[in-house]
Amino acid sequence: MTHRMLLGLGTVMALWLGWSGAPAPYSGGLAAAHAGGDKLKFEIYQDAAKEYRWRLKGTDDKVLATAGQGFVAKADCRKSVDRMINNLDKQTFEVYQDKGKDYRWRLKATNGQVVAASGGSYPTKADCDKAIDAIKTGAPKAEVSELKAK
Repeated sequence: MTHRMLLGLGTVMALWLGWSGAPAPYSGGLAAAHAGGDKLKFEIYQDAAKEYRWRLKGTDDKVLATAGQGFVAKADCRKSVDRMINNLDKQTFEVYQDKGKDYRWRLKATNGQVVAASGGSYPTKADCDKAIDAIKTGAPKAEVSELKAK
């Protein structure tokens, strides 16, 4: 009887936490970033102000990172993505708490300029650190696609 109750409780907890086979529940796009070696993807797009931007997405289509700025030329936006892919190890991640006491990160170039920021917030510093690890691992192997303007 006790065994059945514990098994039932475990099932309810797994459903409640949204367990998907990952070792621990993650917030935001982090679960997708950690799932079975799935690749991340960069999307280059033009915003309403006609500037080019990029975002890094997990396989669940949630945004993990965004560019620190908009670009007038698509080529400059692509160069920013290339720097993320090729020079990530030379840049510095900074973790901070926002006004709501959630954790976020920003990526700074060697000159101190913010070149990327978290696509959302994380409830714990550990979750934020896991997102950074997923980006460090996944961004260099991510595919890059250009979205058509609407």
